[in-house]
Amino acid sequence: MPPEVVDQPLLDGGWSVKDLVAHIAAYDQWTAAQITAANAGRAATDRELYGVEDVPDDPQGWDEDRQNAAIRDRYADMSYPDALAFAEQRFNHLLSVLTTTPEDVLTRPGAQAWTEGKAVIDLVPDETYRHYAEHLPALRTLAGFDVP
Repeated sequence: MPPEVVDQPLLDGGWSVKDLVAHIAAYDQWTAAQITAANAGRAATDRELYGVEDVPDDPQGWDEDRQNAAIRDRYADMSYPDALAFAEQRFNHLLSVLTTTPEDVLTRPGAQAWTEGKAVIDLVPDETYRHYAEHLPALRTLAGFDVP
């Protein structure tokens, strides 16, 4: 990624590459926190899920767009190098959680309450590699890979 664009609001919604990197990392953190807490027989805390002690109530509700805006705001002051380091750390932590969780817990529908009856392994793609792929075209264009 050209260094001169990483902090610029050039992506949809005025997001920067740095914003997007932190956004992806936050979803990795959330997923790892859900699995880790459920493995310990408890609900994940706001600190584990979001990196803050308490998530404020929102009178309009926390739909996906509002959640994403809150994530963007949470990491707005983070530098691009710090966002990259955060993303690498969160990804590696999630990978560790997934590889140390027993296979039957990952594959059995309803094994963890947060999955609402689904298998953990069925939810992981949308929170990880499918989520990454969703944002890849805009990043490729910005990096100059898809320029005709």
